[in-house]
Amino acid sequence: MTESPADLETVKAELLKVDSLIGTAIRLLGEGRVVELTALEARTRQVCDAALALEGDDRKALVPAMEALLNGLDKLTGDLNEKFGDLPALTSTIGADTASSAYGQALKHLVTESR
Repeated sequence: MTESPADLETVKAELLKVDSLIGTAIRLLGEGRVVELTALEARTRQVCDAALALEGDDRKALVPAMEALLNGLDKLTGDLNEKFGDLPALTSTIGADTASSAYGQALKHLVTESR
């Protein structure tokens, strides 16, 4: 995403791209292939920041898509843990937990404001 403020449609499109990256990572991991999560982490942060920068009604409209994305990140994290075991020393290098945490914080903020 660019540095200029994004509109709702741009953020929705970026959420779909991130969701696709998560799906690809899950598929590759299932095939036993190496999964690079650095780009996923960066894109997740960017889209969360862009979502938080939107006006209140636009942010509320993104809650279902962000919840779905969080479910995908949870699945990816679970798959990583299943494949590699509990690797607390590598959590920050794997990236999924970091991305999930950042995403969860953004979602919490969006849901709280929609009430």
